[in-house]
Amino acid sequence: MPTDAPALLVTGAALHGRPGEHDALLRDGAVAAIEPSGSIGAAALAEWAERAGAERLDARGGLLARAFVEPHLHPDKSFSLSELDPAEASGLDHFARSSRIKAGFTPERVARRARRAFELAVANGVTRLRANIDIDSIAGLRGFEGVLQAREEVRGILDVDLVAFPQEGLGRDPGALPLLREALRSGADLIGGWPNVEEGDAEQRAHVRTVFELAEEFDVDVDIHADCWLDERERMLEVVAEETIARGYQGRVLASHCCGIERYSEEDALRVAARVAEADVRVAIIPLNLVDGGPRGLSRPHELRRAGAELVVGSDNLNDGWYPLGTLSPLDRAYMTLVGGGYGDDDVDLVWHMVTSGAAHALDDRGRADAEAWRAPDVTAGMPADLVLLGARDRLEALRRPGGPLTTIKAGRIVARRSVDEAIAGADARLAAGAGA
Repeated sequence: MPTDAPALLVTGAALHGRPGEHDALLRDGAVAAIEPSGSIGAAALAEWAERAGAERLDARGGLLARAFVEPHLHPDKSFSLSELDPAEASGLDHFARSSRIKAGFTPERVARRARRAFELAVANGVTRLRANIDIDSIAGLRGFEGVLQAREEVRGILDVDLVAFPQEGLGRDPGALPLLREALRSGADLIGGWPNVEEGDAEQRAHVRTVFELAEEFDVDVDIHADCWLDERERMLEVVAEETIARGYQGRVLASHCCGIERYSEEDALRVAARVAEADVRVAIIPLNLVDGGPRGLSRPHELRRAGAELVVGSDNLNDGWYPLGTLSPLDRAYMTLVGGGYGDDDVDLVWHMVTSGAAHALDDRGRADAEAWRAPDVTAGMPADLVLLGARDRLEALRRPGGPLTTIKAGRIVARRSVDEAIAGADARLAAGAGA
């Protein structure tokens, strides 16, 4: 990066685990220095001031933290629910509703909606995101082309990895296989899968094998949906772990949902958790997604973590045929994981890890020269300057106020700001009356 690139000085920030307020100098896309407020050297400050476009950001005691990571989203379908007539949707299950919507995909329409989702993520402090895109005989490559365009449009404010995802299956939809290969040749970064949609155990296992064969063919990582329902008959997570070990793909697989394990016997659940940890399969839980009136589950997070597996937290769907709500707020997801996962006051740092450094670990293990710095749990000198400045002064307060003020910083540049003005009608008059009583 040229030496005249802009630099950002953040002053008066709270940092997790450090008393007092600190200043952070961001330069050339990295955190150049962190010192107690007023302690950054004169030479460094002079260089900052001389750079064209240099900015100062007064944190006012707010928490400066590493930016959030979104490990699981379907942006091709985001905000698509309005494209389905309510009368037409009546009586359709989620598969049918989603299929009806994506049959009408155009690259232009998908690009517009996906960019809206990406920008919402950035406004919520996300600087890295993994996007699953339906590629099948219904959507063809139209959704992929649209999200590919949207990724280019947000380049510089959000890093997006694209997953070629055969939602309709491979055995059930043979036409998906050549489309997946075309997507992998045309810019997809990972291969996805959903074995549970196939009929019978043999077909489901064949689906897993084909996904890994494609991964080896194109030398890409695997991002696979597994056991998406609270149903003890859903048994593909262990198969995925076994295939990972057999092919030497440890550390290259993210399995999402993984809800069936909640209904396993204790003995089965502990065995599968140990196998997942041995395979170094990372698990993305989806705490906000409800289907058919109830939660899908949280994947036995305690057992998986005790076994040594890495858990992260994702959003999944956003205002589409599968889920009508969604905020793309990592703070929302961390809060729901804290509550729904049976965690306590002492676990705030744990759920924070699941939407920050843990998620970065799951998505960025290979190919980064700065991988260790990128996975740092807290803001440290030398790490990439992908940061979020919150109005809250600590993590617990941030979880209590997920919609509070927020500034997103990508590679040392401010890319989004959210201010909050709270006013209660008549409050001043009531307070004045109370003061005079």
